[in-house]
Amino acid sequence: MSAHFSKVDPSAMIIWLAPLTLFAARLLWQRMPGLGTCALFWGIAAASLLLGSSVGPSLLLLGAGIACNAAVTLANGGFMPVSAHWRRKGPARSLWVQRQSGQRLLFLADNFGNRFIRFSVGDVFLAIGIVMSFFGF
Repeated sequence: MSAHFSKVDPSAMIIWLAPLTLFAARLLWQRMPGLGTCALFWGIAAASLLLGSSVGPSLLLLGAGIACNAAVTLANGGFMPVSAHWRRKGPARSLWVQRQSGQRLLFLADNFGNRFIRFSVGDVFLAIGIVMSFFGF
């Protein structure tokens, strides 16, 4: 008897592999914030977007969101500066850190929102891109 092996469609594999890999990289970055884990996460995010999407308005917005958030976090050693109403003392235990004057690309940091939720320009691009892709744009 011969075994029957069906061919696996690579695009179908990417549909499942990309989100799982991205989720794992995000957890790693959250648990061990730093430049290396940040670069790994954004690299996987960009590759997932380019490999799994067709060109359209949603792809451009998602790419812009990834580029904005990647730029600010990579420029700040793997941490996202946050403009907040509170100050945290001591070392960073998260990938979000209090915004300070010496940090880079602060116009792309988490500057908007209220005391409960903060978001950035990149987050807005990502949210709009996700909604547009959901509706087929």
